[in-house]
Amino acid sequence: MKFGRTFWTSIIKRLGLALLTLWGVSIVTFALLFLVPADPAQTIGGERATKETIANIRAQYGLDRPAPVRYAYFVRDLATNNLKSYRNDDKVLSAIWRRFPATLALAISAITLWMLVSIPLGLWTANRRGTLADRLALFAGIVAISVPTFFLGRLLQHYLGYRWGIFAVGGGASLQNLPLPALTLAIGYTAYYSRLLHANLLGVMNQNYIRAARARGLSERIVMSKHALKNALIPLVTILGMDIASLLSGLIFTEKIFGWPGIGSLAVDSVLNLDVPMIMGTVMFSALMVVTAGIAIDIAYRLIDPRLKFD
Repeated sequence: MKFGRTFWTSIIKRLGLALLTLWGVSIVTFALLFLVPADPAQTIGGERATKETIANIRAQYGLDRPAPVRYAYFVRDLATNNLKSYRNDDKVLSAIWRRFPATLALAISAITLWMLVSIPLGLWTANRRGTLADRLALFAGIVAISVPTFFLGRLLQHYLGYRWGIFAVGGGASLQNLPLPALTLAIGYTAYYSRLLHANLLGVMNQNYIRAARARGLSERIVMSKHALKNALIPLVTILGMDIASLLSGLIFTEKIFGWPGIGSLAVDSVLNLDVPMIMGTVMFSALMVVTAGIAIDIAYRLIDPRLKFD
């Protein structure tokens, strides 16, 4: 696969836009946290801290400096991995990096599970469009998408973990504790992706190249899986890229429910403790995942269909 000059020029432009996006996110995030009425120094010092103690904490962490100065220090510390948590003086980027493998393992497991199920299910329902089986699959998919993640997680935890003892209920990052959180994430995504693929397949089934493939005497299975599926998958790539970015940036509810020590749990703990540096670090990491996913989508488009052009 060769990528032309136009493709690489497009990627360079997107890299520039990605840097601008990250800079804008850092400013907005800093401004929002600066406007929060809660006092981080009071949170660090505790309820019984004296005014003198609070003043010393503000001076120690630079909270008494003007906002532009604090922002400049934030950017410098973030770029050099010297941004430290208010809670335990842990380096923010180091803490995120330690949590990243757990989030990555959960994300990969969930993605693999829902893609292995949603693609065959989408093909199966598209071949049976309008039948009772298709309508039942549609109804089940609507139910699966509508159930909130935190409720579904507790439901699976109760029945598959506590009552029936099929899976471990959670409590750490291990293979034993992986199935339930991965299943919790995969159920809703499986329903969504299978119906989206179903709709995309119906959209391409009347195209001329599909008629030509059928006219050559190819079986319906070959027509669907080899010719129709390739074009129907292109819109899914965009959505999958964004979903991967959101998964890698932290699965807040799922990780918290199952005690999975990933970036999502870290983000929740930092918000509850008003740990401003850690909050900003997790937000910036999420933004980085999103812009990286956008660039990866462009490359994936070209791999799926080399005929696509880039501006």
